[in-house]
Amino acid sequence: MRSQPGALEFAHEHPLASLAGTLLILNAGGVLSSLGLGSPLIGPFVNPANTITAVFFWWLIYFGPCDVFFKLYKVKPLQYMMMGAREARRCRKILDGVSAAAKVYPGGQIIPMVLVGALGGCSGKLLQTTEESLRKGSSDLSKGEFIRISFVTKASLAISTVYTLSLSGYLPLSVPVALVMCSGALVTINLAMAVAGLPDPFHPIAKVTWTVMSLGSRGVTSTALKVDEKKEK
Repeated sequence: MRSQPGALEFAHEHPLASLAGTLLILNAGGVLSSLGLGSPLIGPFVNPANTITAVFFWWLIYFGPCDVFFKLYKVKPLQYMMMGAREARRCRKILDGVSAAAKVYPGGQIIPMVLVGALGGCSGKLLQTTEESLRKGSSDLSKGEFIRISFVTKASLAISTVYTLSLSGYLPLSVPVALVMCSGALVTINLAMAVAGLPDPFHPIAKVTWTVMSLGSRGVTSTALKVDEKKEK
């Protein structure tokens, strides 16, 4: 968030609003997952140690002496290490969401389990656009997750599906093994995208899927165009 244009100036002018937005994005997975589980939305904030730690790091990033902490974060090797830890934690949060949904929605209801698990991993991305729009005083949502789905959201849905199938017994893979495999894959792909400029690996899959799904509509569209051309003649 600090790397976004105007984020530092906004934090110095409106520190409470900046802190509230940061805490909401950091706990977005727990908040939106609680919404899907019918739990209190304030639940992710009940641990005072986590909240105080988040506030402390927010202060270091935006108001730290000589901006030392943010400069350290910008060091590439350290940034890559933190990226790997973040993605491993994301996989754990997705699994926690799937496990919690399995208790609330018994009987192997796959769709709620997948959605709640995915929310645990990509809610930060979902709320980041809203936070940025409020901070800039703009209502432009053209870059939101519902318009342009990011790799994080796609990966969260895919990993949540793997966990759900494993937990429901449809996939012959134990949950710990699935966690290790998904964590390793997500960390590796993210590092490859950051270091080597690897493109979104979901893009070819999405392209093929859209091509197959749009075949029928293309036929209808082309037929309609031919009919319109004949009428004009």
